[in-house]
Amino acid sequence: MSTNYPHLFSPLRIGNVTLKNRIATAPMGSEPNTSGFLSEQNLAAFENRAKGGAAIVTRGETLVHAHTGSAHGNLCNLDNEGFMPSHLQLTDRIHQHNALANIEILHSGARAHPQYTNGIIYGPSAQPGVYGVDVTPMDEDIMNEIADAFAHGAYVAKFGGFDMVMIHGGHGWLLSEFLSPLYNTRTDKYGGSIENRARFPLMVIDRIRKAVGPNFPIEIRISGDEFMEGGYGIEDAIEFAKMLDGKVDLIHVSATSFRDVNSGCRMFPSAFLPHGVNVYLAEAIKKHVKTPIATVGALSDPAEMEDIIASGKADVIYVGRQILADPEFPNKAKAGRFDEVRPCVRCNHCLSLDFVPYVDMCSGISQCVVNPEAGRDLKEGMYQPKPQPKKVLVIGGGPGGMQAALKAEEQGHEVILVEKADRLGGMLNVAVHDVSFKEDLGSYLQYLIRMVERKAIQVRLNTTATPELIREIAPDTVVCAVGAEPIIPRIPGVDRENVVKVTQLRDPDLKFGEKVVVIGGGLVGCEEGLALAMEGKDVTVLEMQDKLAPDAPILHLKAMMLEYEKRTENLHPYTEVTVTSIEDDGVHAKDKDGKEVIYPADTVLLSVGMRSKIDEVEKLRTNDAEFITVGDCIKPGKILQAVSGGYFAGKYA
Repeated sequence: MSTNYPHLFSPLRIGNVTLKNRIATAPMGSEPNTSGFLSEQNLAAFENRAKGGAAIVTRGETLVHAHTGSAHGNLCNLDNEGFMPSHLQLTDRIHQHNALANIEILHSGARAHPQYTNGIIYGPSAQPGVYGVDVTPMDEDIMNEIADAFAHGAYVAKFGGFDMVMIHGGHGWLLSEFLSPLYNTRTDKYGGSIENRARFPLMVIDRIRKAVGPNFPIEIRISGDEFMEGGYGIEDAIEFAKMLDGKVDLIHVSATSFRDVNSGCRMFPSAFLPHGVNVYLAEAIKKHVKTPIATVGALSDPAEMEDIIASGKADVIYVGRQILADPEFPNKAKAGRFDEVRPCVRCNHCLSLDFVPYVDMCSGISQCVVNPEAGRDLKEGMYQPKPQPKKVLVIGGGPGGMQAALKAEEQGHEVILVEKADRLGGMLNVAVHDVSFKEDLGSYLQYLIRMVERKAIQVRLNTTATPELIREIAPDTVVCAVGAEPIIPRIPGVDRENVVKVTQLRDPDLKFGEKVVVIGGGLVGCEEGLALAMEGKDVTVLEMQDKLAPDAPILHLKAMMLEYEKRTENLHPYTEVTVTSIEDDGVHAKDKDGKEVIYPADTVLLSVGMRSKIDEVEKLRTNDAEFITVGDCIKPGKILQAVSGGYFAGKYA
């Protein structure tokens, strides 16, 4: 047993298998690839999670009844034997690293897409469908057909080498629809009381048990609370869990239902919610059952996980986004190297790419803002000979520059990093400040700085890069990551003393007035407006377009708008507004109807975008060394582009 977090890294017996520790990788969609079939890239990603030390590696979202249950075209169908070869390969890859292979099986119910179901959508009761086709209530014949399909799917999974199966009974998929009074308004034996609403889910479990035998572990994923008026809450979840006791081997407690358009903000807890916000649901259920309980939701600190296990709140911790950010998280935590874990920033970019129907289609790829290897596991895991050592000069100590320096050093190069400011971080130093939803981003910044300081990287702060300095250092490669500068709109009054650029936000001498107008409602402007409102300022956010923060990941945007709704007294967003001038009495503008409006302001914050420092880049460009540009100095973007660009600049320097 490890001396670091002894409870977290203790074994647990469930059914006929033993977990080597209490960390499991959460099902994260269908591991996008546009076909549902597992590609070599998918297999490599799962293998990395097993190699990273998790006890259970879970394959997510697999269908049991394709012609009635498909929600999008990116799902694996367990009733298609063509999937078997890749699943046998998957379980083999996982087993090679002493981990257990798990698979999530489901039916989409009322959330199925008519494009894939011949226009018929089944659910517990008649109601409007998600995609414009009304739900057809299930009769007992179709119930039996789908229950048998669940059983067959579990049997196929067992045949494919999986060590256990996870039934999805939460989040608004079919089985949870039967449990929910919002979906299930039946008056027969399948509706009304929780005992009746649970009848079909229990039928499914009984069929699965008969198909896989007494010793094959069955896990069920449930929502501990729908958090919706008229839906089922923790008391119903407790009663259902009591019925599950002795029928399943692990009860996995999540939260919410897709019926709520903002459900993803709690299902995958956003940066605006505390870490472990859903743990109390698992804790409440555990008091009433003997079956081991799993919890999930923004858990990334092994000390917090240790406390959850040690205090008896749960028996297993499911981890999703943090494993995507750093698959080695379990091994690093066990070895006492948690400070080397690349932290998840909970931006929800990874999930937003495929969050149908809120995005038009599944992207078919996996991406992580902080982990450039995510989605490239196969290529990055291949043997690649080390390049000939070079001298690499990195100009700019923002996230792109630091990532470039780290990768170049890893490749065996001599690395010099110059930064004109007195500290590393670049624009992250502006983005990170003392509000709760920026804590994870702050952790990531400190991680990058810590890693740079530990490596053989020569860091020169307070150093401005010049052609003369480049000639003096005489590098083989220059990685230019000088960032961008704020766009200053041609607005009369923009040069007034009370007008602040977004890059000046963390100036220690900066004092905001009580009334603040933010010009620009993109992601940065919206977040800074929210932060100022949380500090007690009266904030108005003005955006020219018809939507706020169209550049934000959809799940992050939804979560942020919920925070806006909480602060209507002192946070006022307006769209389709054109600013005409900044005067003594505030910001003058025209609304979408051309009406002139004055927004009183003590302080005006400019956040209308950034532009690349093209002139500065060209002054530094040299023919004496390979010259690579990274991040915002190519095109202003997000951290994802900067970090990914820096990674490959360092790799191929």
